[in-house]
Amino acid sequence: GEVVYANPKVSVTVGIAVEKIHFVPGEFARYAQKMLGVRASLTEKVETKVVWAKIFAAEPTEPCVKSCVGGAQADVLPSFRGDSRAMSVEQQAQAAADMIFYLRRHRKELISGEAGENVFGAGLRAALDQMAAMEQQCLDLFYGTTTTTVEEYRYQVTPTAGEKNYIVCRYRDGEGVLAPSDLSGEPLMLIFTPIEVDQSGLPLATEKDKVKREYLVSPNCTMELVLGTKSMDKGEIVVPQYGKSVTLAIR
Repeated sequence: GEVVYANPKVSVTVGIAVEKIHFVPGEFARYAQKMLGVRASLTEKVETKVVWAKIFAAEPTEPCVKSCVGGAQADVLPSFRGDSRAMSVEQQAQAAADMIFYLRRHRKELISGEAGENVFGAGLRAALDQMAAMEQQCLDLFYGTTTTTVEEYRYQVTPTAGEKNYIVCRYRDGEGVLAPSDLSGEPLMLIFTPIEVDQSGLPLATEKDKVKREYLVSPNCTMELVLGTKSMDKGEIVVPQYGKSVTLAIR
């Protein structure tokens, strides 16, 4: 005898993780061949790839992941600078190259025992680690640095009765995740396919039935997450928005 209003809806969470590798040439890259004997890249480059894209059965409670590895170390005074005199870029490059060869030569002497007879154990390990870090800082100035970032994005999709295909976001190589409106990227699409409900076992009302009620039959739906033409993930869920109204006899 009570009027009850219900409008059941479900939403789906879609996640995508993208790895971005960003290479930045060294400040002294053009002097690498001359001073170190090995050619260095002069071109900045960005590469991206989709690590994973998936449909979550339940909305995740953990925050989105974002990690960053590598990149240049910010030093107030570079390792190769030993005084405050003004130096041209080429002179700075030469000083950095000299520091690299000095550190390598001194490290060899420490390891072979030719120098540092009073340095051993943990002290020797700490000295070698410090020298390796200083050398790497100088090498980065010639050969550049690479930063690797992995970032996760999440989107919520709420289906509507008249639509089965949804563009979650877009992706472009070398750029990463883009807005759905940016047509320069491939679409990441979530596709719902309702499965027809078998109504043969339901007491469908006829004109002869005096007591009848209207019900919403919600179908199971298959879900597929597609990036361009590549299937990334699949799942199944009950979606009331795609349900059909049926009138059942109450007996």
